[in-house]
Amino acid sequence: MKRLGRKAQKKTQTKSYKQISEMEPKLTKYWFVIYVLAALLILGGFLNLGIHLGPKLEIWLLAKLVPEVWHSAVDDLIHRLFFEEFRTFLVTTGFGLGIIIVGMTLFPLKEKLSTIYELERFPELKKQRHPPLWRQGLEEVKLAFLYLLLQGMSLFLAVQGYPFLAALGATLSIAYLVTAMALDHCSPFFQRRNHKIHGIIWILLRHAPLRTTLLGLICIGPVIILERHLSASLEPTAAIAILVFTEVLGMACATLLGCHLGSALLKKETTLFSQHPPKLWTFSYRITVCILAVWLGVFFSWWGNGIYTHYQIMRCQYQPLWKKTKFKVRGTKALISLPLRIQNESSKPLDVGKLKIGMEGEGILDGEVLLAGSSIQTGETSIVLLNFEAQLTEEALSDLPRFLKAEYSAHLKFEPPLSTPITLELFP
Repeated sequence: MKRLGRKAQKKTQTKSYKQISEMEPKLTKYWFVIYVLAALLILGGFLNLGIHLGPKLEIWLLAKLVPEVWHSAVDDLIHRLFFEEFRTFLVTTGFGLGIIIVGMTLFPLKEKLSTIYELERFPELKKQRHPPLWRQGLEEVKLAFLYLLLQGMSLFLAVQGYPFLAALGATLSIAYLVTAMALDHCSPFFQRRNHKIHGIIWILLRHAPLRTTLLGLICIGPVIILERHLSASLEPTAAIAILVFTEVLGMACATLLGCHLGSALLKKETTLFSQHPPKLWTFSYRITVCILAVWLGVFFSWWGNGIYTHYQIMRCQYQPLWKKTKFKVRGTKALISLPLRIQNESSKPLDVGKLKIGMEGEGILDGEVLLAGSSIQTGETSIVLLNFEAQLTEEALSDLPRFLKAEYSAHLKFEPPLSTPITLELFP
């Protein structure tokens, strides 16, 4: 009898919750529209700034950092790297940055939408005392930092020059995007129950990894598919508008689905949200984040130092002294000695040993360039000897005068991160 009485009491309570929710005005749809419009305004503003100021910023940086003779070569290199080789990585990173920007600027609206929806859709759940908004903002910053670290790791894999690592980096980049969409928009429900980001990750990994992945795929998948299949003839502005609207709509839907996922977990295990992650998990999470941050810091420092070194090399002027060129043929090899005048206009001494020059042209199978000279101080001009030993083809050996009149080029070989050589024309 007591059990029957309790069941009847629960049913009457459920009915009363439903009756109360039906009597109250439905505010979710209004906050849903407000959140979508605000997110469109934020992302639209950032994209407009990028579209209008991006090309101007690129031109200004080229003018400030790269000598005019190198502009076309550097511009070609940038577009080849970022629009062909790293396109997948950049697209997913761009969508992820959209999630981060909206999350960090509109987290009060996201929290309001989540709270209203929970009250109207799940009135039987116990009302929670809301944590301060600054704490939620801090968790958004932590999530953004974690996402940037993981995407930095994907970039590290993508630039190693191996197809397998590049494919792995692109795949991980998409996986991080899906995870960011799910985690960022499930977090309000969990944060109201006094859980931080590392605790939310622990709960979702332990109790709902597949459902969390499915939630992220449902909400960000359409954007990834649209980006791949939009017509190339579509105007860039229209294509961006479609993608941004789809992503923002996915964000708003993910906030509501996050409430469904959280309530399902809470109903299945009522004490779940009173359980905090084990100390070992918290310690492991923090150590992993610290190691990743230090590792990527070292990597990007090396990358930045490489770019700065290349920048100093590009600021120098190179002039071949053709009249003093010496040419000899030994067997199937051609030995060329070309004096090269170098004027150091950079702010640091130029170590000639760091200059790696390659030669290309008709009749050359393979060749090695050696530079003979000392370090050149800032503002000084020096002549170094460019010794080129080329393995010639049979056709070139049979017609040496034609080989000598052909057009050849020399280019500087830059080590990673700029592994693609930038052509420096030494031969007219």
